[in-house]
Amino acid sequence: MKKLFNNMLVPVDHVDDEGIVQQALLMADRLQCQVHLLYHAPAATGEGAIGRFKAAIRQRHPLLADPAISLEVNTDPAFPERQIVDYSKRHPVDLILLVKKKKTGLPLFRHHGGADVDRLVDRTHCPVLSVFDQPFISSLKNIVLPVGDYLPMRQLLFATYLGKAAKSTIHLVAPGSGQDGDYSVEARGNLHKCYRLLRENTNLTIECLASPEENLAEAAWDYAKKIKADLILTSPGRESMLSGFWNRIRSRFIQRLGSRSLSNTSQIPVMTISNLS
Repeated sequence: MKKLFNNMLVPVDHVDDEGIVQQALLMADRLQCQVHLLYHAPAATGEGAIGRFKAAIRQRHPLLADPAISLEVNTDPAFPERQIVDYSKRHPVDLILLVKKKKTGLPLFRHHGGADVDRLVDRTHCPVLSVFDQPFISSLKNIVLPVGDYLPMRQLLFATYLGKAAKSTIHLVAPGSGQDGDYSVEARGNLHKCYRLLRENTNLTIECLASPEENLAEAAWDYAKKIKADLILTSPGRESMLSGFWNRIRSRFIQRLGSRSLSNTSQIPVMTISNLS
């Protein structure tokens, strides 16, 4: 199978860089890909100041002397979202790693509310992996893939790639009947199609669940917590949105687009993958 991850972009807030750099290096080692660190340095102006900033970073993290690790410093106040998109256009990035704070669930950026996962996926067409600074993904034994009213072909591709690399079990999850009977029937039909595709084309271990939950994101999240999954693969947009009173309150207080999404709520790592190739 073609290697899917070759260049991983990791935006870094200089105030919280220790945990992010460690996560990035460990993840790059697991995926065998090159790391691109995109630092924000609001105090650094001019080439001389940026050079000194880079030198200080490399001194703090000796492993960054590795030529396979690219280090770029950006001083634009619009960081990080616009600069992530710009960097992705200038370089062959095929994965973006966003590290979130353990307590708040928000990305480790203090500028302009961080980066919105759905917008990043839409504008870069790169998968975005959202993880907490602790704990690190120690294994990929169990990968959860929610299945809705369409066949998630790209998610299946990435699930297969990661599953083969880590000898994972793929858990396919569809929502319950609820009020929208047509949606439920379509989702369960797609659940069986996904199962057949994986069964006929891989030797991976596959589990299927028709969840009693009506909301697809909640079905995936609840099941992932139950089995202590290592990763959830999802799509941007409504497929990853959680419902419920507390999630509505949370999104109102946080006041960020997508604050009710799995990528901003789940303490289990979430990879959001565009449906467009």
